[in-house]
Amino acid sequence: MKRFVTFILVALLGWNVLLTIQVFQLKQETVPQTDATTATNNIKQASVNVTSDVTKLVEQSENKVVTITASSRGQTIGTGSGAIYKVEDKTVYIITNNHVVENGDVMTVTFANGKSVESEIVGMDKLTDLALLKLKVDFQAESFIMGDSSLVKKGEYVIAMGSPLGIEYQGSVSGGLISGVDRRMEMDIDNNGVADWDVNVLQTDAAINPGNSGGPLINMAGELIGINSMKISDESVEGFGFALPINEVLPIISQLERNGKVVRPILGISVAPLEQLSPFERAYLGISIQQDEGLFIVNVSRNSPASRAGIQVGDVLLAFDGKKVNDVKQFRQYLYSKKVGDKVTLVYEHNGKEKTKEVTLK
Repeated sequence: MKRFVTFILVALLGWNVLLTIQVFQLKQETVPQTDATTATNNIKQASVNVTSDVTKLVEQSENKVVTITASSRGQTIGTGSGAIYKVEDKTVYIITNNHVVENGDVMTVTFANGKSVESEIVGMDKLTDLALLKLKVDFQAESFIMGDSSLVKKGEYVIAMGSPLGIEYQGSVSGGLISGVDRRMEMDIDNNGVADWDVNVLQTDAAINPGNSGGPLINMAGELIGINSMKISDESVEGFGFALPINEVLPIISQLERNGKVVRPILGISVAPLEQLSPFERAYLGISIQQDEGLFIVNVSRNSPASRAGIQVGDVLLAFDGKKVNDVKQFRQYLYSKKVGDKVTLVYEHNGKEKTKEVTLK
């Protein structure tokens, strides 16, 4: 009997040992090893070279974007960006903003290949904040294909390129959507605190920072659709950047290339809103206190179309070529939409009487 009991105990002990070994092996197979070498061996690293439409677009476009460094008396006074507009043989033409170059006497253009070349200013236009540079290079340069900004749609994906915050960030890329088209932004040209001009812009939420000014806004076809120009800077605002539409840029650039300046028609008058006149001034000039339409003529240039038509200081301009005028910016838009030599009809009030005259702009 004792032998039988002993046999049973030995058998049970052996069975327990066997089960313990199997459980240990099972744990080894299911529990991850924490050994550093084993952990490293279990990590898989991607070997795929990721490309997309955007990366291909950037690769094709980056050599068409430049950094512009403006200097005065040997000191750097600012940096901006530029888009290569045209290449003729080894002569390169670059579009940028007027405010990037207007205060400098030396403009250094740095290309994506790292080469820097001094450029000359072909022309500048303060009203539209555009400038054209020209230089010669000893390498092959490539220009952008011009897009059609009238086809740009809200929600379209776009890319901004340039040198935000300076040349150390040259070639930076940001992307976003067209947030709005045909936006109007006021511009104070003479920095007197009063808006002188309205400019038409494309609104985008692609990041545009100081140094991006003058750089390209590109559509997904790689076409230049705008020149990055400004942003709304406020702690409570994000993603409010603006670009000048290329369809409005090109006529200005063509004039700068041809004439070195933009030739705009002259009527020969300076005007002010009627609301700026005091009741005493209205009474002295014979302008009714109830009259709120038209623009008060504060100056008439000698030998100008206006003076030859008999218009005088104190008259009130009511309409320009069939369009009522109540705003100075609006009047400038109407005037500058014409060409030198165009005939326009003016309706104005003189000594309380309405008159109509046709004049030829010069």
